[in-house]
Amino acid sequence: MYATASVEADVMSVLRQFADAYAIRDKGRLLGLFCSDRDAVVLGSGCDERNVGSTAIWGQVRRDWEQTDTLRMRFGWRSVSTMGQVAWLATDCYLYVQAGYRKAEVPLRITAVMIQNHLGWQIAQLHYSSPISVESEADTCVE
Repeated sequence: MYATASVEADVMSVLRQFADAYAIRDKGRLLGLFCSDRDAVVLGSGCDERNVGSTAIWGQVRRDWEQTDTLRMRFGWRSVSTMGQVAWLATDCYLYVQAGYRKAEVPLRITAVMIQNHLGWQIAQLHYSSPISVESEADTCVE
C-alpha cells in the first residue's frame, strides 16, 4: 500500500502548502487545503487542542498565530501510503517558533489522512505531537 512516487509527491506537496500557508499566515489558503466535510479534524499536542470542523480548526490556527511571531516547519523522515482516493502519512517535523525574544525548534511528529477529490488531495485529519525524549531499553512508558 505504499504510495507511488507521484502520489507521495502530491500528498507531501499539500503538507508543504500547509506549512507555507501557516508560515505566512494565509487563512484562506490554509483552510482551503482541508476537505469541506464538517468532520475534518486537527489534533494538536495540547490537552485542549481537539478541533473538529473548519470553525474549530481556524480557532486553533488563529490562537497559534496570536501567540507567536514566527512559525516555520521543515519535514524529515516520512512514510506515505494510499488506497484508492485515501492517503495517509507519517512524518517527522521540526517547528521553528519565535515568540518575542524566545526562540525554539520543536521536534514534532505529524500524521495525516488525505482524501482525493475533484480539487486534488485535501486534508481530512491532521495530528501533531511532540515525541518524548529517547528512552533506554529498561524504561517503560509508565516509569
